[in-house]
Amino acid sequence: MEIITMESSAYKELMEKIEKIAGYVRENEREQAKKKDTADVWLDNREVMSLLGISRRTLQRLRGSGRIGYAIFRGACRYPFSEVERLIKESVFNCNPQTLEEFKRNYLLRTGGKPSNIPPNNK
Repeated sequence: MEIITMESSAYKELMEKIEKIAGYVRENEREQAKKKDTADVWLDNREVMSLLGISRRTLQRLRGSGRIGYAIFRGACRYPFSEVERLIKESVFNCNPQTLEEFKRNYLLRTGGKPSNIPPNNK
């Protein structure tokens, strides 16, 4: 058996580093477990339409334009819950924009990223 001696300050510093690493590993494990829990949830058309408050045709448009990810299982479309969450986050806009960036984002969300068809006033 080999005995190693060190100063108490070096030992305390080493223990602090080990504790930081252990905390990082625990946090990473929690995040992975959380992702695993939500990643396993797949929703059908009816559930997604109900959550988003949209029609079947609107859901088809979202799929066709690539705005929502999906997979087909046994001939039926299924949507990962994370995709529905992402779509909601991307579609929410600020009712009272304070910055030019917020205003621009709101405008693009309302118009679908297209400029309006209203001609400029010629005065």
